[in-house]
Amino acid sequence: MRIDMGDQLPTEAVSRQITNDTQFMFQFYKPCFQFYAPSPNIDSHMSPHRLQQSLTTALHSCPLLLGRFTVHADQTISHSYDPRNPNLPTFEFQSTDLTFSELKSQGFAYSLCQRHSMDLAIPDGAIRRLSDEQPMLMVKVTYLHGGGAAVFAMTNHVAFDGNAMFSFLAYWAQCNNGHGVELPVDLQPVSNAILTNVDQTSDISKDAAQSPAEISVDATRLPAEIGTMITRAVSRDTMIPCVYSITTQDLRKLKQQVEASGELQDGEWVSSNNVLTALISQCVARANMRAHVYEHGPWTVFQALDMRRPLGLPLRGLGSPIILAECNASADHVLRPDRLPALARRVRMSVDAYTPEYLRNAMQWMHTTYAGLARDGVDEPWRHFWFSALNTNRRCVGVSCMNRIPIYDADFGAGRPVMARSFNPRPNYVIVFPGPPGETDVYDSLHMYVTLERPAMDALRADPEWTSVCTLVSEF
Repeated sequence: MRIDMGDQLPTEAVSRQITNDTQFMFQFYKPCFQFYAPSPNIDSHMSPHRLQQSLTTALHSCPLLLGRFTVHADQTISHSYDPRNPNLPTFEFQSTDLTFSELKSQGFAYSLCQRHSMDLAIPDGAIRRLSDEQPMLMVKVTYLHGGGAAVFAMTNHVAFDGNAMFSFLAYWAQCNNGHGVELPVDLQPVSNAILTNVDQTSDISKDAAQSPAEISVDATRLPAEIGTMITRAVSRDTMIPCVYSITTQDLRKLKQQVEASGELQDGEWVSSNNVLTALISQCVARANMRAHVYEHGPWTVFQALDMRRPLGLPLRGLGSPIILAECNASADHVLRPDRLPALARRVRMSVDAYTPEYLRNAMQWMHTTYAGLARDGVDEPWRHFWFSALNTNRRCVGVSCMNRIPIYDADFGAGRPVMARSFNPRPNYVIVFPGPPGETDVYDSLHMYVTLERPAMDALRADPEWTSVCTLVSEF
């Protein structure tokens, strides 16, 4: 059964221009499952009626998810909240003959859930003029045979990043338990504008040196042509998505090895995320070259960086102002496991190199260029930008470490999720989520979402440096 929730739209309207940061470059839907073990409280606390009521309460407090995209005359985009024309959030529920034990035995595989229609079709999240029909939020609850439940949720990343999505699910769960809680700061439209008083009417600089290497733009091609140009021609059947796990204990040991290697100079340091990025980048690049998917040569390595941190802006609130902090790695850096400390140091140095001045200049270029495209009559200018490192024709590998997002906090009254599962279709771009909580309710592992072409995935599975610390949780 499907329920449209649009009639719960608050009367107050809010708007926020997408072009405040790089958020508009992430136009896709991010799906996720949260799995709940059998519990007698599922029937009472997670009934369709109760979940619908509490979802209404949560949505009323967080109108962003009830908004719709509006394209203005000057080509800017805002999230408008017009009760007459909302992107209706949807809520569905069903029962299945699949049991919790069967799910668990298959590693909670995403494809198994698909075969039992526990997910929803993933729409094209690209912003277009006629996108009024696209919901900002879609939820589907499946009740498992013999007990247990799965909650599938999907938001458009251009409105809600992963942290905000899981914060919303946790907030919905609190509303479901009847807690009189205020809207978490992670869900509030806090102003995190990287630039203020930007002159949107100034001329575009023709000096190529003004454009940041990490961001590309092309107004001479249609968006579909750009998509083809930056996408490696590979059959979908050859792409293998897997989930791997690494324990936090093993990651600490790797970090200690880097610190004891003598590679770091006085005063230098590396984070656990830098070390994990270096490990993943080494193994993924090595697998691609050994399998002859990519030619032997240097690689671009990147770690996703939240620009709010170096700019001294609040880290809370909506939005995802990230940039891909790039560094160059020689073939030697990725082929030789003993070069892990050097690569981890290089990743750290690349992150530190993104100074406030550089980031402001990059955003100034983006805003000025965007305004120029709109002024010159380029249709849908927001679809002409992309991160250069996500061009899959290049030798690029990177990591987005999201190990602090509250993916396991949504307790609707029947216990916290025992497992979560998402889907990362982009090759060579690894997403890191926290693993399930341990006995102390603190996660003791990280889950890495890795998608590679089949020959490269086979090579990764045969890499002793990878298999010594990483364990396969499930295939897609």
